[in-house]
Amino acid sequence: MKKLIVALSIVSLFACKKAEEEQQDTEPGIIETVQNVNKMSKAADELKDYEKTTEKLKAMTPVANAVFKDILVEELGGLKRNSFNAGNASMVGLSSADARYGDQNDKNVKIAIYDGAGEAGSTMIAMTHMAISMNMESINGTNTKKTEEVDGETYLTESDTDPNSYKSASVNFIYKDRFNISFDAQKMTLEELKSFTKKVDLSPL
Repeated sequence: MKKLIVALSIVSLFACKKAEEEQQDTEPGIIETVQNVNKMSKAADELKDYEKTTEKLKAMTPVANAVFKDILVEELGGLKRNSFNAGNASMVGLSSADARYGDQNDKNVKIAIYDGAGEAGSTMIAMTHMAISMNMESINGTNTKKTEEVDGETYLTESDTDPNSYKSASVNFIYKDRFNISFDAQKMTLEELKSFTKKVDLSPL
């Protein structure tokens, strides 16, 4: 729990600093700052409520790499798997895997799965849960980040309409209160990526 408190403190300090940098001398700037503080407060409350889940996760055994490979199959949604990696984060106590899928038109998606079981995993998943609970929306030029409900799941999404952007869309969510699932796409719209996420069978988790 101490690690969660430290991590929350770091995130809170960063958010406050960002709010100070963006605050203007006008009334809208003050309102925006208050909204940011309220979002952080809500996220902190969500994290406190999530403590019981975190304690359960600490006692769980991480899934084997073979389970990840069963999920990240050789082809998904018409895209072939170009790479697969599992266990790269084991040195810090995390069970994880990632795979990249693509076609000849430079369309590609990277899928990453992190298991929230164990000490390190439970801390990671709690911070992800807090971020998703902030109900945020941010627009910076062609880039938009926001939380949204998709088929009953809360997604943290990102999209960029700039055709030269390295990452055109991303989706991040928590599965079964335990697994952090992320999708990062190139040459795909956010709606296309949302549809692609449905091609992945997560039932083995």
